[in-house]
Amino acid sequence: MAIHHHDTEKILEVITDMSREGDYSKLLEDILGVGMEVSNSDGGTLYLLKEDELRFFYMITKSKKVRQGGRGKTIDLPPVPLDSVSVASLCAREKRMICVADVYNDEEYNWSGPKTYDEMTGYHTQSVLVLPLFDKEKNVLGVMQLINAQDEDGNVIPFSTEVAETVFQLSTLCGILLNNITLYDNIKGLLDSFINAMIKAIESRTPFNASHTVHVAYYCGAFIDYLNKHGDNIPKSDREQLVMAAMLHDIGKMIVKEEILNKATRFSGLYDGMMVRYDLIECWLENQFMEGLIEQPEYQKETAFIQEVRSFISRLNGATFLLDEDKNFIEKIRSKSYVTKYGVIHILTEEELSCAYIKTGTLTAKEREEIQRHVVYTNEILDQLDFGKQYEDVRAIAANHHEFLDGSGYPNHLKNDQLSKYARIITISDIYDSLVAADRPYKKPMPNEKALAILREMADEGKLDKQLVESFSDFRSKR
Repeated sequence: MAIHHHDTEKILEVITDMSREGDYSKLLEDILGVGMEVSNSDGGTLYLLKEDELRFFYMITKSKKVRQGGRGKTIDLPPVPLDSVSVASLCAREKRMICVADVYNDEEYNWSGPKTYDEMTGYHTQSVLVLPLFDKEKNVLGVMQLINAQDEDGNVIPFSTEVAETVFQLSTLCGILLNNITLYDNIKGLLDSFINAMIKAIESRTPFNASHTVHVAYYCGAFIDYLNKHGDNIPKSDREQLVMAAMLHDIGKMIVKEEILNKATRFSGLYDGMMVRYDLIECWLENQFMEGLIEQPEYQKETAFIQEVRSFISRLNGATFLLDEDKNFIEKIRSKSYVTKYGVIHILTEEELSCAYIKTGTLTAKEREEIQRHVVYTNEILDQLDFGKQYEDVRAIAANHHEFLDGSGYPNHLKNDQLSKYARIITISDIYDSLVAADRPYKKPMPNEKALAILREMADEGKLDKQLVESFSDFRSKR
């Protein structure tokens, strides 16, 4: 059986794909398919070596219309131990090609496996070509097995020397590919471990929004899947970059001060000191009254005032919005102080006053500015990592998750074309989770429809990508 020109082209095509194909499982299937086509085989099996056993990866029997395994699928057959008597194991152990014209007339090798398969299925295994897959250091990575070469009339024939040598070269390329996959998986595994370690480190610094990172990564990945199901063709590599960026987008919070990161109330660490100070004022007033330095009406009036202040500060401390009447009361008490022999005691210090005037949330303008710097820190941290070409956009996507299309975001006030599609998606996902999250101390979780309505409002204002927001709304409405 001769090798035809179109067979050579097929092999060259596979070699070319090796340099650009992102779906390695598909490429492995293609390699087995080309091996079967070049040799005109009826059957083929690809085993991968893992933990001293050959595991079925992909199996084809054309005459039986059998096609098992491959991308994301498993073959319900037990793995073959590397130290077993099977021909595939022998091929792997001795790192040599085995070619037999008729297994039923061969006494050199153990063919119990194929014969058992024949009894179970009614198939007839005759000619077999088994080839080791190994890397350039001759480490065995798997085995390719081809069954029943055929002539042009469909008759089973032995594998010719020319065909065997050609397929052997193909198996060598397959071994190189498997080695690259192993290296890639190791690097990816290391990167994933680093990311998980960083997430745990961030979570350990704050009891609040600990699941935010995982939620945003989920929304990003699931949204890409949704878009692809509805007509988009976003590559797997881009999806991986977006999800990785989402997992790392808040890594800059590692640098933000914990007292700011964990500030659950307006006055936070100041609150207890304020209550002690009001106790002190009440004690001082009582002493003044007992010593006859102030009259009872004044004593009662001032004591009632301090109690009113105490009650107001206690309520305001947990408030998420500053009401107009609250602002008016702050204006009333902001300049109030008591002159004692221990010094001047103010109702509110300048720091406390800035906390009291917070319009929404729990952070002062200065604290909010520090929190916002986490994206700058994220960019600086990720800039120190070499993500390679595979993940070259991760840093930019992660660092731009608070930028808006109208330039009103931060830290660089980027606009429109300066923001990639994936930066826009992570921004939408980040805002959405912040709105619906149930683990924020300063707010209640927002209903899904209300959160989506806010996203639409932001899109109408020109801050978010309107088309992506509409798609995201459909995605979250149909969950």
